[in-house]
Amino acid sequence: MFGAWQAGAWRSLARRFKPDLVVGASVGSLNGYAIAARWSAADLCHWWLRPGVANFENLPKVVHGLMDVRPLEIEYGVVLVDLLRMKPRTVSAPGVRPEHLLASCAVPLVARPRRIDGRWYIDGGLLNPLPVWAAVELGATRILALNALPEIPSALLRPFAKAFRAVLGHNPPLPSGVELHTLTPQCPLGSMHDALYWKQENAARWIEQGAADAADFG
Repeated sequence: MFGAWQAGAWRSLARRFKPDLVVGASVGSLNGYAIAARWSAADLCHWWLRPGVANFENLPKVVHGLMDVRPLEIEYGVVLVDLLRMKPRTVSAPGVRPEHLLASCAVPLVARPRRIDGRWYIDGGLLNPLPVWAAVELGATRILALNALPEIPSALLRPFAKAFRAVLGHNPPLPSGVELHTLTPQCPLGSMHDALYWKQENAARWIEQGAADAADFG
């Protein structure tokens, strides 16, 4: 649900930043698709305020509705994780299908993995919540990265997540000549429960926080 923060950040950034390429993982795959389809920032924020828009049970309907509004106009890539190999995979337009976004949002133990072309895929942010390497693979040299989840919002799960990513995480070094700017929330967004269950008041608060966090971002 912290994707609402990304939408708010984009509301501020869209006024002065025009991307040539958008890459998304996990909930960022949904916001990324909307941005690459040139949704207005206001429309994206309003989308996050709709009841049930980010409900995992409604996710197939949400994804199809998102992709039916407008076609992609900017180069776009979505990151998935191959469940058996524990390796990331980037799918770029025009090959992006609804099942790729569904797989990228398949948070373990919350949403079921997705079978695509004979292989099972899960949450695109599992191995790295900010896969800037995927943007580099697609040709990016100046990257603005929005990281809505710099830490797992659970003291109990945090050490396990860090250990998992230390062993299996995908963290290739940034090539020389690539410029990276990262924007994160200036204060924690909420609990694990908040992250998993949509509430309009939370979405509205996170949108405003995202807009404020990005307002002075240079």
